[in-house]
Amino acid sequence: MQSKNYLFLFIFLAFLQIGFAQDERVLSKAAYAEKIYLQFDRGNYAAGSTIWFKALVVNAVDHKPSKRSGVLHVDLIGPEKQIINHKLVKIVDGSGHNHFEIPKKMPAGLYKIRAYTRWNRNFDDDFIFSKYFRIFPNLPKEENAIQNINIVEREGEFFLEAFFYPKELDSLQKRKILVGLDFNDAKQDSVEIKENDGKYKLSHKLEDKPDFVGIRMLTENGFTSGKTISLDESKIDLQILPESGILLSGSTNFLGIKALDFEGEGIYTEGVILNKKEDTVTRFKTNKLGMGVAVFNPKSSEKYIAKITNIDGNTSVYQLPEVSKKGSIISARRTGDRISLIASTTQNVDSLIIRASFRGVQLFDIVGPVKDGKFYTALPSKGFPNGIVCFTLIDKDEQPVAERLYYNDLGKEPLSIEVTTNKDEYTSREKTMLNIQVRDSTGKPVDAELSILALAQDPLGSNQKKRNSILPFFYLSSELRGKIENPGLYFNRDDNYRLRDLDALLLTQGWRNYKYDTTRIHFNYPEEPVLAIDGKVNGTIFNKPKENVELSFMALGDEPVVQTFQTDSLGRFIFNIDFLEEETREIVIQSKKGGNKRNFDIQIRDPLKLPVVFEKRLTIEKPDSVYTEIVNYEQRQQQKQFSYELAEGVTQLDEVVLEAYKMTEERQKTADLAGKPDVVIDGKEIQEKEKDWSYGLYSVLMFNFPDDIRIQRDIQEPGGDLQAKVMGGGGTTILMMDGKVVNNLNYSLIPNIPPSEVKSVEIIRFAKHFNRLYQQAYPFVSPMEIPPTGDVISIYTHGKQGIFGAQKPKGILRTSIKGYSPQKEFYQPNYANKERLESEEPDLRSVVFWEPQVKLENGEASQVSFYNPDNVEEVLVVVEVITPNGKIGYHEISYPVKQRNVDAAN
Repeated sequence: MQSKNYLFLFIFLAFLQIGFAQDERVLSKAAYAEKIYLQFDRGNYAAGSTIWFKALVVNAVDHKPSKRSGVLHVDLIGPEKQIINHKLVKIVDGSGHNHFEIPKKMPAGLYKIRAYTRWNRNFDDDFIFSKYFRIFPNLPKEENAIQNINIVEREGEFFLEAFFYPKELDSLQKRKILVGLDFNDAKQDSVEIKENDGKYKLSHKLEDKPDFVGIRMLTENGFTSGKTISLDESKIDLQILPESGILLSGSTNFLGIKALDFEGEGIYTEGVILNKKEDTVTRFKTNKLGMGVAVFNPKSSEKYIAKITNIDGNTSVYQLPEVSKKGSIISARRTGDRISLIASTTQNVDSLIIRASFRGVQLFDIVGPVKDGKFYTALPSKGFPNGIVCFTLIDKDEQPVAERLYYNDLGKEPLSIEVTTNKDEYTSREKTMLNIQVRDSTGKPVDAELSILALAQDPLGSNQKKRNSILPFFYLSSELRGKIENPGLYFNRDDNYRLRDLDALLLTQGWRNYKYDTTRIHFNYPEEPVLAIDGKVNGTIFNKPKENVELSFMALGDEPVVQTFQTDSLGRFIFNIDFLEEETREIVIQSKKGGNKRNFDIQIRDPLKLPVVFEKRLTIEKPDSVYTEIVNYEQRQQQKQFSYELAEGVTQLDEVVLEAYKMTEERQKTADLAGKPDVVIDGKEIQEKEKDWSYGLYSVLMFNFPDDIRIQRDIQEPGGDLQAKVMGGGGTTILMMDGKVVNNLNYSLIPNIPPSEVKSVEIIRFAKHFNRLYQQAYPFVSPMEIPPTGDVISIYTHGKQGIFGAQKPKGILRTSIKGYSPQKEFYQPNYANKERLESEEPDLRSVVFWEPQVKLENGEASQVSFYNPDNVEEVLVVVEVITPNGKIGYHEISYPVKQRNVDAAN
């Protein structure tokens, strides 16, 4: 075991000691990145539902499954930039899957999921996957706490005005509220407002007129409500983007036009380009996604403007870039089955070089003669790979002077996916059987991995073609910075204008947003092919690294795992924990030297925290019609389910009834401050589960109650203390002891409380008055930085002084580590059971079936089956495919479902 660990350490650290080998054809180190793709079962979610996802980790350059990373980190992030849940997903052959549970009490609003590997942190945010989505209440809920938000002009000054109705949230509200303001320029303010004539009115002077503002209200008792609104819904942001970055005098120039509304979404518009005499030079109009092209020949002596008419009838004027007398541009156009390239330059040269590259790797150079400042060539499109090709104009000094991105569409998909059903039409609760076969371009069956998703066509299927599914992600959005609206539309082969729109996208999204544009990348983060922990051993007196220290590692549990290691010259160690397929596990690391136990300082290295970025503009509250339709549909289904349960006498389990719960004085204090507990763990049960190797309260809790409490190290502070976190709650946990809130500075004393001193440990999910509790636990925090929701772990002791008895042992590290997040099987009812088939309980699934990892091997087809629900008229089946050699495929079919005749069935 020891020799294997030395080899593992060598592999782990080798890249830090030597330079990264680079192929001379690699133009950008981004070619060494990984692409991470998460497929979700749907776009938005109701509180109380499950987010199912499949993960793919592939090489950026060829889409083959990555061998660099076997661990994927996935975060669920709330609107206040708090990490609500963190998953470690095991990746095998580039693939894995997992889920997030959304508690029923999760507040509605905009959330974010991001996924990254440790290796991909070398490339900043370029290859970190992120998706924004909304959570909506599972039943309709009115919230009118903030109303009538407007900007008012008085005597040449602008004021933000709004009315607040805090008693909509807090019936005990009496005197004043705190209002936080978050503007689009990242400026923040907070204002205290007192009641005046029964009203709370904000009138806040603005230095500038912002595009949008986020408003968050905080009542005296800690209740919060927030909104983000646009303050000028008629405003259009018109971006004018020359094809190669400059307007060059004396040449035909193509301009990308991009029009965005107040939400940052594309909007149709028409306009004109005028010279300084206001003569019309050319006209333009955009597509429905707000993108278009203008063509004209600018003069260096002119200044140009674009003029459009806004949706409110007002005219807006936008300046075009200055016209350059000198420079170079390159243009690319589709001409039949060829790619036409035109380079223009004012340099006095006989020839020009156009370099073709693909995902940061050079394909070849094209050298051609210059005549009258221009070089023209046309190349067969089939000589290029499918996807974004970058054409770079190289000057005589071998420096890039202009670039153009071009999407090369080869006219057919590399994979043929055949999905057939055993019937043309089904009834509800009848079994559907699918047969699936994948073939290459020659018709030969190939090995592949599939994900199979079946949805209710109405309403979920209507938005499927727009989503960032496997094709648009890998061929488009994973290679361009910035938001791409409705990326799936560019891959709908039924759309006759999709290639035109693709070209407009690459003109406006442009080479400036190309992810393979730089070599300024430093490999500061190692690969993570397996899950491991590493750290250092230092002396306790002089804090110097200790070489040749013998470490024994034990992962505790029913089947303990033991490893040994000897530190290197820098005191470093590493242990392979890839076997750990559970949320957390207690471990013990002990040090020896010369065969004797030694009191060395053992430290586990914590990775640097990845900063949380949250796009505030996306929270603007104006959901589209599709989103509203989905919300209304889901809430109707939930209401039907609720009505059935009410009629059948089914008890809702939102509130836990605790029998034989003695309300002591300390428990009453806690109930008044935070609410009644959802879970009570009796102190006797904690003592019964204590083992010989247990070292305090947290060691018992983390191993025996993982569904309710997670014990983890403080990820925000290297070498931080153990922290307790409530599972299935609001995301942030604070501690109380014997009816009082514990100051966060004393949290480090709690893990080692002897279990014999504990009377009970109680969990309160989504605690009431959380704002007030958090301020007591963190007295120096800004009120506007307090999370809107959170949980409480309340500990009751026999002697009420157990918090002060803990001591940290020397020469031994007892802690918990995080393992791979457990997977959960997608539930579907089995109507082969006659009693279940004839049950009157409604089957209201909108996500009908989900199987994220289906293997096709040895040319054989795959068969899957599932039962249809009661509430759909048509089912959409979506199949996404990846092969071992990096071929990507997507296919969908639909079939009708009739409602079964219940009387006939009986």
